[in-house]
Amino acid sequence: MAIPKEYLDSEFDFGFSTSDDESTQVQSSPVVSSQDISEPIIEKLNSLEAMLADMVETVARLENASTPLDTDEYKALIEKDVKVKLASLEKLILPLLVNLMKNPEKDTIKWPGRAPIIEKQIEKILAITRS
Repeated sequence: MAIPKEYLDSEFDFGFSTSDDESTQVQSSPVVSSQDISEPIIEKLNSLEAMLADMVETVARLENASTPLDTDEYKALIEKDVKVKLASLEKLILPLLVNLMKNPEKDTIKWPGRAPIIEKQIEKILAITRS
């Protein structure tokens, strides 16, 4: 597999290391309640509802526009936006995957303090995908 050169020497450190120590105990995650699950679902539904309302409003405005849209120009703008967003996502995700591949012979990964690091990456990804 060819990993893009810019990710091989990435300066972004996700804060984990590998280990040969197989005695490391895996801690089970806490039980998730139905309320913990339902709140994010309600938030997502509200977000989807808002997006649909925006789309309906946009379609109504376009139907009332005095000049017709050039579909090729519109398509080119959308494709450009998607390419920029995908490149940004690639730069956030590939360093993690490359770091995870560094020592494939070791079975255990030690990753203390990972929550803040992962939360920052999630925020960056959501900023791209939900903008």
